[in-house]
Amino acid sequence: MPATLTTPTPTPRPTRTRTGLLTAVAVLLIALNLRLGMSSAAALLDALRADLGFSPLVAALLPTLPSLCFAAAGAGTGALARRLGAERTVLAAVVALTAGLAARAVPATWALLAGTVLGMSGLALCNVLLPTLVRTHFPERVGLLTGLYTTTLALGATLASAVAVPVAGAVGSPSLGLAVWALPALVAAGVWAARTGIRTPGAAPAPTPTPGERISPWAMARTRLGALVTAYFGLQALNAYAITGWLPSLLSGHGMSEGAAGVVLAVAQAVGIPVSFAVLALAKGPAGLRWAFAGVSTAMLAGFAGLLVAPMALPLVWAVLVGLGLCSFPLVLAVIARSGSGPAQTTALSTLSQSLGYLLAALGPLAVGLLHTATGGWTAPMVLLLATAAAQLVVGIALTRGRP
Repeated sequence: MPATLTTPTPTPRPTRTRTGLLTAVAVLLIALNLRLGMSSAAALLDALRADLGFSPLVAALLPTLPSLCFAAAGAGTGALARRLGAERTVLAAVVALTAGLAARAVPATWALLAGTVLGMSGLALCNVLLPTLVRTHFPERVGLLTGLYTTTLALGATLASAVAVPVAGAVGSPSLGLAVWALPALVAAGVWAARTGIRTPGAAPAPTPTPGERISPWAMARTRLGALVTAYFGLQALNAYAITGWLPSLLSGHGMSEGAAGVVLAVAQAVGIPVSFAVLALAKGPAGLRWAFAGVSTAMLAGFAGLLVAPMALPLVWAVLVGLGLCSFPLVLAVIARSGSGPAQTTALSTLSQSLGYLLAALGPLAVGLLHTATGGWTAPMVLLLATAAAQLVVGIALTRGRP
């Protein structure tokens, strides 16, 4: 009998392509949900307060809870990812997000707060791990995928801000209106679960840092890059969450209807959809990166100045300027995703900047709410935000000075 020679069967390229496509779709679906629950709560804050009757302290705390959860849960993301694996950790996070948003259907203050804590803790894990997953699965397309998922994130924020009030009216209560946003989170969980269950023949295992690859986030804090990225991330998040959490209330306080105020917030968040790609394209070189950081921070500063001096004169203009300022988020994420020698260092920098950064960011919405309650107006809160926007501009220039 003649000998039969067998050769290894190569891994089918279409299978890898399909897996990569499903991974990209799953990442984008998760990104879509990263702001839905937050933006809808901001647009419905006044309606929730009227319906549930909670105190001014709770009203100030509600926009602050996401940042606190991001800081607390984000600090433990690296340890959880080493135990479960990055992909399973993201799956657990999206399930927690879905459950938290659904719990807010109960028309009670305790359910609103508990659901927010659970859902935002899930978001914290996704926030930290998405840059690592993008770098691991798409190492040659980090800029493209970062632009796509931050654009999708902005699209979700815009959608929730624009339709939260009509949706709540259609379902009969602001609490049920918040819970509606658990449905897209459930879809994202299902797609990510399907992607996580796929094992492509010959493909590398899911990105999970081994014990030998562990890098402490606190070691990154002692580096110039770690300190500046953390400071910039915290300041941009403080400004973003303060203004998105309170902008509808600020405009309503000056006589604008709740629906119209939600649309203005949607405009601010929609601006980042087309602009993010242009900003990331500009930031590919050192000089472009410096101009991009300076430009978005200056736009935020100008938008805040307009809201302080004449909020009702040109609200859409101020919203566009604020929206340009919100593009600082994809910029700093791109810096994180491209930094370090591998996924372990990227995770360490992401954990450091997001845990400490969101802890700093939590002061923004809380301070704005307390200052508004104490003074009965919006001048003092906007003066505070002008100062933090100026600090963001200074740190951004320092971060890009001499950066290769």
